[in-house]
Amino acid sequence: MRKVLTTSLSLFALLLAVGVAQAGDVTVKGVHLCCGQCVKGVAKTLGGVDGISDAACDRTAKTVTFTADSDKSAAAAIKALGKAGFHGSAAHGDKKLAFPASGAKKGDKADKVVFTNVHLCCGACVKGVAKALKGVDAEKACDKQAGTVTLTGSGIDVSAAVAALNKAGYNATVKK
Repeated sequence: MRKVLTTSLSLFALLLAVGVAQAGDVTVKGVHLCCGQCVKGVAKTLGGVDGISDAACDRTAKTVTFTADSDKSAAAAIKALGKAGFHGSAAHGDKKLAFPASGAKKGDKADKVVFTNVHLCCGACVKGVAKALKGVDAEKACDKQAGTVTLTGSGIDVSAAVAALNKAGYNATVKK
């Protein structure tokens, strides 16, 4: 009986420790946060995710932080940020978190590509996209209302364009 009780208590302590390890702070670095509207967009996005609290943005550091009550809620928050057009390098404690895949395949070339889910709330966001894509030889057009960026040219390296946008803190999903 004593052995069963000891084993049960040990199992309970282990489960409690695992639950605590899953809760914690999430940091997303390198997010495009040029204005108050960007900050409001992050707050609105994270406010709609269950299990997320204490969301904050540091525009100067280009960082978003929040507390997640579990790995599942942390992953849901990153997915929501990507869908809202934000991107960065994310970690939940010491675990890296991945943003949703862009749909670009390495080596893909196109004469026209449309990226959706790009956060474009203001003129500074549009200028940031143009700056990020400076090295991509293509005509660039942003539609703030639709949250899209269209590149037109010859043999555009789709994955390189996605990487450039992501590095600048913007999400990009290839429109099929």
